[in-house]
Amino acid sequence: MKKILFNIHEAVWWVVSELEDWLYPYRDREVTQPLWAERSDDLDVDELAYIKSQLQCDAERIERLQNEMIYVTSKINDINNLLTNLNMDEGQEGSKIIVEESEKTS
Repeated sequence: MKKILFNIHEAVWWVVSELEDWLYPYRDREVTQPLWAERSDDLDVDELAYIKSQLQCDAERIERLQNEMIYVTSKINDINNLLTNLNMDEGQEGSKIIVEESEKTS
């Protein structure tokens, strides 16, 4: 069974490899420079504007995460308060039952 699965795996790997060679024919030409450098003459990127936009995106993400953290913290506090109130009520009811039972026996 393992040999059959291995043969299937090997055949799929071979097909994918051939497809990769067909889609990315690096064997046909010599790569003298990286692909990102080929189009660098066409694009004029303002580095300062790019950095400012990155900083603005980061600030927005940080603000959103802070708001989500504040919301989650408030919900955790609400749940903790609810649990402490339930525990206090249960403790009082338990003491009431003990007092009632002691009054019945005496």
